[in-house]
Amino acid sequence: MEMRGLFLLPGLVCLFLGVVFLLIFRHMRSRQEVMDRSIKAKTWGKLTDTGSRIERDYDNRTHTVHFGIYDYDTADGQHISSASDFCYTNPELIPGSGGDMVKILYDPDKPTEFVIPEERVISIGIWSSFKKAGIIMLVIGIPLTVAAAAWLFGFFDPFLESLL
Repeated sequence: MEMRGLFLLPGLVCLFLGVVFLLIFRHMRSRQEVMDRSIKAKTWGKLTDTGSRIERDYDNRTHTVHFGIYDYDTADGQHISSASDFCYTNPELIPGSGGDMVKILYDPDKPTEFVIPEERVISIGIWSSFKKAGIIMLVIGIPLTVAAAAWLFGFFDPFLESLL
């Protein structure tokens, strides 16, 4: 009976990961919704500089990520220079790196908080991947767990005995 309990593990792991992925998705989506509600102004800006920082991945390996620093003017005449929260592994991918003007959406109450629509589209794609992964893990985990629990409690024993 003890060995049967181990068969619950794959299903429970899938269920756990599914819930974790969906919680990450919900957190990212909630953060984006708060930002979307506060961002009400639009202007054009120019990439004036780039910054970089070292980040560690899940294997504790380091890599450098790059972000853009943009100058733009608000509707009330403030000149803002602010760094994007979005990072790239290749600095040439930063919007405006070719010298073009970029659309900037900002919060009039906190004009240094802004979004570049191109980066928002990438963010949505990333967090929707967490949603898909979470749903897939739940779809796999629920039947695995139910089947393992049924086997653990002997539901399949009469069927297995009839085969022998």
